Amino acid sequence: MSDTGSRSMKVVLVHGFLDDHTAWDDVAARLGDEFETVALDLPGFGSRVDDDGPITLHALADAVVAELDRSDGPIVLVGQSMGAQVGELAAVARPQRVAALVLLTPVPLAGVHLDGEMAESFRSLGGNPEAQRQGRLAVSVSLSERALDVLVTSGAAVRPEIVAQAFDAWNDGDPTGGAPSAYTGPTWIVRGVADPFVTQEVLDAAVLPRFAHVQPHGIECAGHLPHLEAPSEVARIVREAARSVDQVGA
Repeated sequence: MSDTGSRSMKVVLVHGFLDDHTAWDDVAARLGDEFETVALDLPGFGSRVDDDGPITLHALADAVVAELDRSDGPIVLVGQSMGAQVGELAAVARPQRVAALVLLTPVPLAGVHLDGEMAESFRSLGGNPEAQRQGRLAVSVSLSERALDVLVTSGAAVRPEIVAQAFDAWNDGDPTGGAPSAYTGPTWIVRGVADPFVTQEVLDAAVLPRFAHVQPHGIECAGHLPHLEAPSEVARIVREAARSVDQVGA
């Protein structure tokens, strides 16, 4: 494959709950020499913390669609956790622009429907950096202090009402998540093998069967945050996805 071919491929990275574009810094640094790489801030997060709600999955997906519409060439769309739900909805809206979809530790599009104390513990994370820190540690196995600080800094900036709305969005999910995905292009499903939240059982029941052309991957020594725990491996998988569809289209 020529350098010109790889450079024509764009990678768009979509962050998860409480995060912003900085969560992708280590992955983007490993992809930037080969692909045009854009890490987004979703409404209510990062550079967009002052955006008003309501925060819904479709409102977040609209921001990704806007980036897809600004792009001329083929795109590998990568979403992590809540960002996987958002990424799928954006890919469904613009299937002609998304050459491949990479879903990293994906929350099922149908949601997970936590309730009671567990739901309230997530909904009340806004304005509580220490609870956010402990929550990150609980779902990861090899997160560095530097990476943890990046995540806590981004999460601490999110307004409490936006945190609650974003939780409700990914927890409730989208009704289309109960049916086969309307995105039928090549899809890579990636989980951290030690992820206690998005387990293999969750993927087998609510994610993998929904996609027409799916390639599952597991990353050892990583939990729910493999883009920070194992960025080289995540970059390798994204590169594999980009090169495979680039070769098909050549």
